[in-house]
Amino acid sequence: MAQLDIDLVTLEKDPTERETLARAFRTLHTVKGTAGFLGLQKLQAVTHAAENLLSKLREGELVFNAQIASALLAVVDAVRKMLEAVESSEHGWRRRLLGTD
Repeated sequence: MAQLDIDLVTLEKDPTERETLARAFRTLHTVKGTAGFLGLQKLQAVTHAAENLLSKLREGELVFNAQIASALLAVVDAVRKMLEAVESSEHGWRRRLLGTD
């Protein structure tokens, strides 16, 4: 996720940087796929929407701008919060399972 932040900032400076755009797309694609595999539908839906936006950028249907950057950075924040929630619920589940809760 840290690399995705860096990539989005890079794209703000140079919206035509194709390699950076491709890397950001792959990162979100990986998160989406993993979320789907783990049954995390909300996380999958959020990353899918961002992936669709990045697809439109890659295909030249949209041009990266401040509004798109803000939306994608908001997605990164949302993904982080969702992952933190999954992690904290997993730790709670483990404590209950081990009887240390």
